[in-house]
Amino acid sequence: MSGRTRSPQPAVPRWLSALFGAPDKKFLSQADCEALVAQAERFAQGAGETPCKVTSWWSGEVRWARNRVSLASDRRNDELRIGRRIQGAEGGVRTNQIDAVSLEGAVRAAERLAYYGRTNPDEHREPPPRFEYLTPAIWSDQTFAQPAGERARAAQAIIAPAEQAGMVSFGYLAVQAAGHAVIDPAVGRPLYAPYTAAQCSMTVRDPEGTGSGWAGTSSYDWTRIDPAALARRALEKCLASRHPVTIEPGRYTVILEPQAVHGLVRRVVDAFYGRYDAERGPNPFHLRPLYSKLGLQVADTRVTIVQDPLDPDLGVLPFTDDGQPVRPATWIDHGMVTHLAYWRDYALEWLHDNDPIVDRWGYRMAGGSATVEDMIRSTQRGLLVTRFSNLDTLDPESLLMTGVTRDGLWLIEHGTISKAVKNLRFTESPLFVLNSIDLLGPPERVFSPDAPAIVPPVKAHDFSFTSTIDAI
Repeated sequence: MSGRTRSPQPAVPRWLSALFGAPDKKFLSQADCEALVAQAERFAQGAGETPCKVTSWWSGEVRWARNRVSLASDRRNDELRIGRRIQGAEGGVRTNQIDAVSLEGAVRAAERLAYYGRTNPDEHREPPPRFEYLTPAIWSDQTFAQPAGERARAAQAIIAPAEQAGMVSFGYLAVQAAGHAVIDPAVGRPLYAPYTAAQCSMTVRDPEGTGSGWAGTSSYDWTRIDPAALARRALEKCLASRHPVTIEPGRYTVILEPQAVHGLVRRVVDAFYGRYDAERGPNPFHLRPLYSKLGLQVADTRVTIVQDPLDPDLGVLPFTDDGQPVRPATWIDHGMVTHLAYWRDYALEWLHDNDPIVDRWGYRMAGGSATVEDMIRSTQRGLLVTRFSNLDTLDPESLLMTGVTRDGLWLIEHGTISKAVKNLRFTESPLFVLNSIDLLGPPERVFSPDAPAIVPPVKAHDFSFTSTIDAI
């Protein structure tokens, strides 16, 4: 014995015990969020309101590279956005330091920003109605309770097939649970939504650098993700894409797998927020009077794109960061623009309406019955595309885009895949693709952790490829 005595552990502050309870608590409950905001409100000086938003999350993840796990972690964070609304001016700050001293400092900073902000004491805005909020399927007990050991075993099961085949695997899998709260006097009542998220993405590459395959998906429910199937898919694509040949760029019939379709249609969905202003710039679906494309045909009649928080396969939060409700909306119905998203400010100013239609970015695109194999058999000459990367919008008004193919591109001749080809750069508008559809397949969930999406594979003609790319 050294004779040394162990120093007593410091006492846990009362505010920390009240907020977090047990040490293994993963995120803040609704009561925790309301207590945290109430403490921030007590630091406010003078009149005005103190709108707050709280996002508290936990994430468990595993990363691997070159067939070896490189990171296994459990992380958590609490982020508080504090606003001060004083006589028509607003200021806000964001912090993840939620002790009393930091909270008071954040409130003072928000008040300083409000003081120097634009003030309009005569501004009067009609109060919002008492919105009704949906209760979508965004929670999975299996995702929340997944132990670290199960994540490690899933990673090993993914790595093993590629390693046995002499290939190199890189990837990432994660589960997350979070609570999102909006506590704003302008909303009328505290809002809180707990939700879970899960994702798995992997790339398998030839050690010689001649082939690459990818597979991935995401969902709020980990049990809907099959890591072994994703591993097989990525490995098969890698093996099939080795030693690609060069072909000339030009216009081709393309078969776009769902992930590639999502890369294009995502930009269309973003544009459904159709307001035209200096901040967002030009938009193909202008919402202002005389510029709106509401009621116009913009795509093939088989194209329908909807937002539905109650879709059990989607998983969309029921309200926005400003507390506005997310409701079902059909953006494109059989090729015709039927709705565009707009916020409450726009609704009051232009539409004299107090009930907005907001876009939470999750969407489902209707499909058909043709499988990818059916599409290949019906193609005399074309290209099969796994996915796109490095996407960039060149012209916001037409949504003209550019990007490159990635992780598997094959030439189709006489109804069969004949050879792997080198990647190509494209320059095309997704609206042109949606007007050039030959076949649609069954929609499926794709890898899109931040904005859930369910899209079908698509066969389209006259897709424009403009140059070759040497990268695998």
